[in-house]
Parts: sequence; C-alpha cells; structure tokens
Amino acid sequence: MKILHLLSYHLVTGPAEPVMALIAAQRSAGHDARLAGDTIRDGDLVEAAEDAGIPVDRRFALCTKSEPILLMRDVLAFKRLWRDEEVDVLHCHLSHDHTLAALSRPRNSRVRLVRTLHTERSLAGKRDWQLRHADGLVAIAESYRRDLQERSLMDPDRIVAVEGAVDSGRFCPGEGGSEVRSQVGVSPDAPVAGIVARMKPDRDHRLLLQAWSCVAEKLPDARLLIAGRGELEPGLRRQVAESGLSESVVFIGYRRDLPRVYRALDVKVLLAPGNDGTCRAALEAMSSGVPVLAANRGALAEIVNDGQTGRIVPTGDRDVLASVLLDLLQDRRMLSEMGQHARKEAQARFTIQRQVEAIEGLYRRLLGRGNPFLPC
Repeated sequence: MKILHLLSYHLVTGPAEPVMALIAAQRSAGHDARLAGDTIRDGDLVEAAEDAGIPVDRRFALCTKSEPILLMRDVLAFKRLWRDEEVDVLHCHLSHDHTLAALSRPRNSRVRLVRTLHTERSLAGKRDWQLRHADGLVAIAESYRRDLQERSLMDPDRIVAVEGAVDSGRFCPGEGGSEVRSQVGVSPDAPVAGIVARMKPDRDHRLLLQAWSCVAEKLPDARLLIAGRGELEPGLRRQVAESGLSESVVFIGYRRDLPRVYRALDVKVLLAPGNDGTCRAALEAMSSGVPVLAANRGALAEIVNDGQTGRIVPTGDRDVLASVLLDLLQDRRMLSEMGQHARKEAQARFTIQRQVEAIEGLYRRLLGRGNPFLPC
C-alpha cells in the first residue's frame, strides 16, 4: 500500500514524533509510507525524518505561513497527485494540509483521504465542512470518536479511535533516576512528583503550583520537578519565589534524557493534553513504571485507570489535586504497585503494532468500497 502522510509543520514536536513512528512502523510492515512536511521554514522535522530513514516528498511547501503563490503551488501539486493516483492513501494530520488536499481533490479519484485529529481543537464544530471532506477519520480517544459519530459527519464505521503508542523498550524501569535526582539536588529518599510539559497557559502549571503549596506545607520533604521550557517559565519562577516554594520546587530545564527523568519520579502529573493529544508524556511515564496523576480531560481520562495505574482528578480543582498528591506521596508502597500496573498496561495496550493494525484496517475498509467517497 502506498501512503503519503501530510504534516504541515517544521519541528519535531507535538504530533511529529508519533507521525514519524507510525510511518516507520508502516514501512516495517511492508507499506510504501512517506512524509511531506513544511519545507519552507527553518526546522528539524524534514532532516529528522530523513535521518530516521523516512522518505520525504519535497514537492510541497505545506507551510501555514505561505504566501498565495506557494499555496497555489501546493494546490497544483496535489491536483497532479490526485490525477495520477500516485498513492492509495493521503493521510492528513493538521488542518492546513487537510484543507489543501481536500480543495484540490477531483470527484473521481480512487485515492482515499484520511485525517487524524490530534487535538481537542481539531474537533471543533466549525471544522465540520473540512471533516466531511475526508473518507475516514482517526480520533485519538474513544470519547472523541463518539462525539464525531454523533455529528453524522459520515458513516460510523469510517471513524475509528486509535490510542497513542509508546516505545516500551526505550521507556522502561531502570537506572538513571538517582543520578538525575543527584544532579538537581534532590534526596534519594524524597517523595518526588514531576511534570514534563511545555510551560504555556493551557497546561495548568499555575494550578499545580497552587496545589503544591498545600503539599509542601504538610510534606516538607517532598519535591516537585518541572521539566521543559516555554513562555510561562519566568512567571512560574516568580510564583514559586513569591509562594515560598523555592526549596520545594525544582526547575530542571529542557531534557533529552526523558527515560532517566521519569525514573527519578514517584508520580507523573499531567493536567492537560498538549499538541499531541495522545498524551505521549503520560504513556512514557507509565511505560517507565511511574503512575500518572491526570486531569479528567481528553485522552487522559481514558489512558489512566483510576486507582490502578494512577489517579484521575477533576479539571481545575486545586483542592482535590492537592489532596490526591498528598495521598499518593505519603504512600510509596501504593505508588510502587501502581507503577507496576502502569508498566504492564503500557506494554499490553499502547503499542505501535496495535496502532498500525487499527489504521491499516481503516485504510483497507475504505479502499475496499465499491465507489469512491465523493466530497459533499
């Protein structure tokens, strides 16, 4: 099967890594899967894909900042691709590439157009026109699939829920956690929670720090590690200083050694999905044997088995968040048991093989139809 994945972005962040992992797995399964990304802006996506052995189709600009001439060039390139039926499936991942592919589509092409909806934002009702101009949709949570089906966008069997995947060989229990603790000045015996997420307004770092004030007061030996970078970092540092949390909260910067960072934690906190709605950070922590404390939002509510692989708390409730954090950090035995369950769950459920099989099943159903799905 020939598959061209479209991702109108230029950086290896958000959905880029999951998309590249999917392409690599599809190629390993014998498919001719390729990537078309943003070839205009400076970034590392195209280079990273080629370094990973993923062929890149450079004929498209796929730049959201494109001038009209580049947009027209992309439309014409898509028209030629549709006309010549160079691929079996065009798999879009962002609204920009989906719109260009849909607008250039002829009514008689046998190529199938599939869209993965990576974020809550992509589900907005104002995008229904765009979503109807797809042959199949991939949602990253069951609740998202049900919402899409209820909107009567297309036949229900053309909408599937496919959870995220994690490399359980890379993200696994092991050594390195004590070294990370030592590097950042945290005791080997301290109860440690951590958040690995870009510091921006919709990730709820401020709420976490408010809850942590209660935790620090009642459990002064506990530590909160904040990994990452972002526009909110200066403000968060001020909040920590003004709240008297400078000893209890440790900013550890942007880290590339994430497996070791997860091993330094007793519990991973994630309060909102990011640009990759599959909540890869939660899957990585679980695969590393670390339970996850998550907000009841998006895919997070389905990823974490409350009471077994972590805890689910109401979105935006500081007091409940503080109470649950305290309960968890004061019971290291419970955390250890949850971590073991989380590891087993990740190995059995969040695999790239299951992801590839589910998406390939959708492709084959769409390609096996007697008549092409025509735009409305």
